[in-house]
Amino acid sequence: MVATYLLPVKTALLLFPIVVLVVMLPVAVVSYRRRGRAGGWATVIFYCFLFYLLAAALQTVIPLPRDPDWYCATQNYASSPQLRPFYFIEVIDQRGRGQWSPGALLRNPALWTTALNVVLLLPLGFFLRYMVKARFLAATAIGFGTSLLFELTQLTGLWFVYPCAYRLFSVDDLILNTAGAAIGWLVTGPLGRLLPPLEADRDRKRYAERVTPSRRLFALLTDLVCFAALVGLVLGFITLLGGTPPGPVVVMLGLVWFLLVPAFTGATPGKRAMLLRVERTNGNRAGPIALAVRYGILLSPLWLLWIALSVDEWDVLARPEQLLIPAGGLVSVFLVGVWAPLAVFFGDDPAPYERLSGTVNVAVVREREADKVAG
Repeated sequence: MVATYLLPVKTALLLFPIVVLVVMLPVAVVSYRRRGRAGGWATVIFYCFLFYLLAAALQTVIPLPRDPDWYCATQNYASSPQLRPFYFIEVIDQRGRGQWSPGALLRNPALWTTALNVVLLLPLGFFLRYMVKARFLAATAIGFGTSLLFELTQLTGLWFVYPCAYRLFSVDDLILNTAGAAIGWLVTGPLGRLLPPLEADRDRKRYAERVTPSRRLFALLTDLVCFAALVGLVLGFITLLGGTPPGPVVVMLGLVWFLLVPAFTGATPGKRAMLLRVERTNGNRAGPIALAVRYGILLSPLWLLWIALSVDEWDVLARPEQLLIPAGGLVSVFLVGVWAPLAVFFGDDPAPYERLSGTVNVAVVREREADKVAG
């Protein structure tokens, strides 16, 4: 039985890094806009909550039947839902052969199954009160809704992925899961006093004006991911309409994203998401030339790689000018991949693209936040 319950946890450990990669950028955007930072205790709690949700969800569907057709033809354990409230008491009595002594209960597997059903959503009640500040009735209702979602997933055979239900829908699970969420909310009262408070205003007051290396990195990653998604959508749409060479389209979109938008608004979409803007070192808005130098250098490894992949045939003996591409690539990798990280992460000096363009990153403190920072 222990191995059965540990399998979903092991699966969650394998899937969790993938989930983190998917949600990392959106979480960072929300975190910087709410708290002025992406790290700290609040982030630890959030990712603990995320892992818990993943493990709890997997607990309701794993293990999966290896041969669904054979299972549905030969097994009828979950064919009919269990709709008798508090039937688990009778099951405990049957499995324990009427013995309710402490020793007999500790050896009774039905009792442990019942206890695990309570524990399943107990952390949900904790997280709802500690993170979201949910009230008791709201947390209990969310616990019931979550349990109902789990039970319906079991009743429908993983939402009709399987031809039959392979886990039992039980009204007792609804009762026990909901009770667990309520208990989790209640114990968070005294337990929460021992934990650091999650105060977004305090973090924002302390970190809103800081331009940290991680904030800059998340802004760049947001730009690159969103720009790549935009390019994919536009090229896909153009392909449906008959197609056109992708090169000019990518160049045009790149000029709009990294040159025109920040020239008029002061920030690329990624920097705006992280509440950053690009300025000249004298405090003026960066113009098109400064932005072209900045992003031309910063993105040089990518556009040089694109040029290299666009070469139909490499023949450096007949065309020695082709050597400029790998030579430029080495220089760009050194500037962006070595010099810039050393300057940004391990020193106070500006990155090379900032030196040459005369630009800097500045934190955008919104009016409401500015009052709190000043106060």
